[in-house]
Formats: sequence, structure tokens, C-alpha cells
Amino acid sequence: MQEYAELTEAEAAEQLSAWFAGEVAGARTAAHSVLVQSGGDVRAVVESGLLAPGACVFAADAHVVAAGPAELPEGGGPRAVEVEGGVEYSGDELVMSGNLYVQVFDYGSLPYLSVAGPTVVRVTGPEDHEAFLDDADRALRDGVWSEGLAHPSVQLADLTTLVSPTKDTGLGRLYVTADGQVRTGVGGQDLGPVTAGSEALRAALDAGAGDPSLGSVVPDDVLRAGAAERPWLGRYAKALEVRRRLAPKYGTDVRVSGFGGRFTEGLPAHPVESADEVLLVEVLGDFLAVRTHDYRLFRLGKGSARLLEIFSALGATSPLGATSSPDAANSTDAAHAAATAARLLDMTDDEARDAHAALTARLGLAGAPAATTGGA
Repeated sequence: MQEYAELTEAEAAEQLSAWFAGEVAGARTAAHSVLVQSGGDVRAVVESGLLAPGACVFAADAHVVAAGPAELPEGGGPRAVEVEGGVEYSGDELVMSGNLYVQVFDYGSLPYLSVAGPTVVRVTGPEDHEAFLDDADRALRDGVWSEGLAHPSVQLADLTTLVSPTKDTGLGRLYVTADGQVRTGVGGQDLGPVTAGSEALRAALDAGAGDPSLGSVVPDDVLRAGAAERPWLGRYAKALEVRRRLAPKYGTDVRVSGFGGRFTEGLPAHPVESADEVLLVEVLGDFLAVRTHDYRLFRLGKGSARLLEIFSALGATSPLGATSSPDAANSTDAAHAAATAARLLDMTDDEARDAHAALTARLGLAGAPAATTGGA
């Protein structure tokens, strides 16, 4: 029997959470995480050629993963996590390693849930999808959020698909049914039997367009229309995660800039920022900036929060991780933001630029414009 990597309970829980969300780190040409439905052919999964080196396989027959190919691929063999139960139907429960219980419910049940532990909420049909969009619209319009989605133990499944249904999902996350069909999500379209091999399944995926992870429960045109009419959904998804992380300390009384208004009068009321740009929130009278790539928090004074909000809302701050133009500080948007900040915050344009440069440098934002005078 080959040696295979062991995961700690915390690492396995993190992998499972990423699997539910549809988050994949690294290239998506092979599976980084796979959940095999009870009764599924685990050996066929291991021998399919679908698994990336070090892939995490959740299966009832976890011992089969350990007895996989005799020669380990470069980067290590698959990592096995034993699970029991199911995730397809509302009320299902998945038990990981005998001691972590994850309950699964449909999105429509969210307002009525009594959360007692780790809980996953899935969109299981058009009505659930409509309810998801209604909740997003209400947050945008009124700043009123679904309380259930702010609970730290509740996770919304397939969030990446709901937000970006046209994005190519690749084979990074897979679900293998009891009869051997491969999907990119629990509610996804069948790509073909796992025994067809990796090349055939990749070809089936490439033959479609976008992400088929909800293709068997919500029509593709409905998913696409919902996202196209709401270009801010990526921002909404980030805000949901920020609220969920803040809930244990601050509760649900969290205001998010761009949802239900701004902290500064006269700015675009709704999000115009990219999904990856820093989020500004107000909690119990404190202003926080949240870097969305690592969710690190920075406490700000009200003046600094308004300054950052002005530059962000007027399009003068580069998305995190993006490569900005060297002339960003001289752009029309930056000039307009500086003039607006100067007028609203009682400073000169150059002072506004310098203060913004110093603030973005402190937050570690990519593409922070250079200070005009060298002082900050």
C-alpha cells in the first residue's frame, strides 16, 4: 500500500468548505478536490487520471484512495478523508471523519433554520435562485441582509457559480455520483462516466460554455441573466463573507459601503468597485477596511474611511492584485476623486492625493498611486 498524505481535521474542514463554495486554488485542468457520493466507485476515481497531485478525495471508502497507483505522482499522491452521508437533498447530513457533522439545506429554508452546527445552504432549483437574487437586491437597495447568511456556521454553496456563471470552472472541483457520473458540483450537469477518463471528460466540459455546476437545477440562461443584470454580485459575495467573519465579534449590525448607501454623501449609491477591491464597513461606530484577498482588517478613522471610499467609488483605486498603469495617479478618475475629496474633506487636491497614497500603502493595496509631494 502506498503512503499518502494525511490531513489534519482543520485542514480537511477547510478543504471541504472550499469544495462546497467552488473555490479552487491552482490550475483547473485536474481535480484538486472530489466528493464521491456514497456507493460511488472510488477506485475508478483514483485511476481516472482526473486527480491533481495531492488532490483531496472525500469518500466513504477512503482506504481505497490510499491503495491507489503504486507510483506516486510528482507533488504527492491523493489525500483521503472519510465521509458518510449525503449532500444532495435538503436535510441531508455529511459526517467527516466521524466527528464533524455538516447539515445541508435548500436556500428556501434559510429564514427558518435553527443553526446548531456547520450548515451548508444550496440553491436546488429556480425558486431558490430567485430567493438568492431577491436577498442580494434587498441588500443592495436597503442595506438589509439575510441574517442566516451572516451566521458564522452557515456557508452558501456554489457561490462562485451564482456570481460568475460564465466563468470557466475547469475540473478543479468534482462530484462523482453513486452511478459514476462526473459533475463539477452537486447540482451540476453530468459530464460523463468517470470511467471515460480525463480526456473525454475535459472535452465534454470544453464543449459547453461557462460553469455547469448548477446546470441540472437552474437553467443556464436564468443563471446568466441573473448575474448579467447584477454586475455587483461579486462584490455582494465578498460582503457576505466579510459579514460572516465579523459576526462572532460584532454581530450582524454591520453596514457595508455601497449597499444601502455610502458613508459619504454624493457618491454613487451602489457598488461600482471591482469584487476584489477593499471593502469598507462600519460596525458599532468603528470603521474598518477589509482586504478581500485575505480578509485582513484595518481600523480607520472616519476621515480616512471617507477618503478611501471617495477614491474607490469614483474609480481611482486599483483592484487588489491587479497590475495598474504607471499613469494611474494622473488619470481623469483619480483627478476627479482628488477634487471631490478635497471639497468634501476640506483639503487641497494634492493633500487628498498624498493622504490616499499613504493610506493605500498602509493597507498594502496594489497599484497605490505615488504621493505628489513625498509627504504622507
